[in-house]
Parts: sequence; C-alpha cells; structure tokens
Amino acid sequence: MKNEMVNNCLIVMLLALIVLGICFIVKDNKKSYDIENAENIIEIKETEEESNIIFANDYENAENMLKTMTVPEKIGQLFLVRYPEKNQIEILEKYKFGGYIFFERDFKNKTEEGVKQEIVNLQSHANIPLLIAVDEEGGNVVRVSSNKNLRLDKFKSPNELYRLGGFDKIREDTIEKSNFLYNLGINLNLAPVVDIAENMLNYIYPRTLGSNTEETSNYAKTVIEASKEGKVSYTLKHFPGYGSNSDTHKGIAVSDKSYDEIAKNDLPPFKARY
Repeated sequence: MKNEMVNNCLIVMLLALIVLGICFIVKDNKKSYDIENAENIIEIKETEEESNIIFANDYENAENMLKTMTVPEKIGQLFLVRYPEKNQIEILEKYKFGGYIFFERDFKNKTEEGVKQEIVNLQSHANIPLLIAVDEEGGNVVRVSSNKNLRLDKFKSPNELYRLGGFDKIREDTIEKSNFLYNLGINLNLAPVVDIAENMLNYIYPRTLGSNTEETSNYAKTVIEASKEGKVSYTLKHFPGYGSNSDTHKGIAVSDKSYDEIAKNDLPPFKARY
C-alpha cells in the first residue's frame, strides 16, 4: 500500500512539472530576473545519485503505471480537490482526481472508526490510490485534532513546541502526528509552514516557528527527517516572501523584496532537507 501511495505521489509531481512547468520572476527596482535566473534560486539536482534520493525504488513502477493510464486519468491526477459534502464517490469516479483534501468540517463530530471507514470506502473506488490530505499544522490550524472524538488535545503550534523542548520536541511531535494521521487513513499532511516570520504582527506568524532563517531551516529539516520514520508525506509551505506578507485568503499578496533578500532569507528553509 505504501509503494502504491508513493507511486501516486510521484505521478502527480511528474505530471505537474510537465504540464505546468516552473517559472520564477523576481523583480526589484534595478533588475528583472526570468526563468534563466531561477537556477540561482533553486538548484535542481539532475545527477542520478542526487535525483533518486526520495523515489529511487519507484521510478520504474510509476513509469509503467503511466503507460496504462488514460488521458482523463492523467489529467485528474494533477488535482488535489476539496472534499465535497455529498456525492463524493460519484465525483471521484467521474473525474479520477489524484486525491481529496479534508477540512475541519469533514471531521466534525465523527468517530475514529467512522473516519477510517469513510476513507477506506474512498480508496476502494479509486483505480489509483488516492492522496488523502489535511492541513494539520498544529496551533490554530488543526483540521483533525480539533475533533475531541479523534484526539483529546489539539496538536501544538511549532512555536509552542520549540519553547517546550526545542527541535527534539518538534521531532517527537512530528512522529506522533504522522502515526495519528496514518491510523485514520490520511497519507499527506500539508505542513509544516516554513515561512520566515519574526514579527508577531505578521499574519502568518502564529503558524510558523517565529524565528530567523537559520532556525526555520533547522525546523524544516527536523520535520522532514522525522516524517521519514512514518508513512505520511509532508509539504513545505507556503512560498518565499509570504512570511511578512498579507493574508492571501482575503486578497492578493505582493512582495516588494529584492531577489537578494529572498535568496538569502526566505529560500533556505525550502532547501534545508538536501
């Protein structure tokens, strides 16, 4: 089952890269950087030894699976979709999504057994194993542990964990969280938040480590390394420059940081696991 899930993750990423591409455009009042300069921001490892670190044993299986998929299936695998309130199975069978993302309302008042059965039922109707995702960051974003039927206490924020026991406590929490989510059938956690936010007035501050670039990079590395001991994948988010920016749930955020500022202060946490 784990290999099938990894294959599914890989297919989504490979197709997303092919169809959407990668483009960074960063401007300041002196320079303009296009895609050719993006390599200065993110070093893409292309040697066989380095590129195979995560999915070394799964490239061949994923490629073989791709060859058997229809065009609608390939397109559907690009999408991680909001879990609908009704007709979940019918919608899944029609569009063949890569997965569903669950929010707090989708766990409200449900029992552990009820959640498990619901997810098992979803997986049984998917030709390709689904990504079942949540935002279980800890602190004020706890989609699952907000339900006391599933966990008596909500997971703590990274900032609080760090104050209680440093990176050892964060590592312990990540392992506990992974086991908790996996037990329910959830295989993707859209966390941790590794934006740099040192000002308590920043919108994203409560969801971050609340520290500098070096400490936040260590935080990112700690969570990713700890997650490898379990069977749940994690996602570094959101994007470089968001830490000191406005809430994108309510409008458009525009960063006026220079390329040098972003490269020096915001990008390192996203590269920390290498």
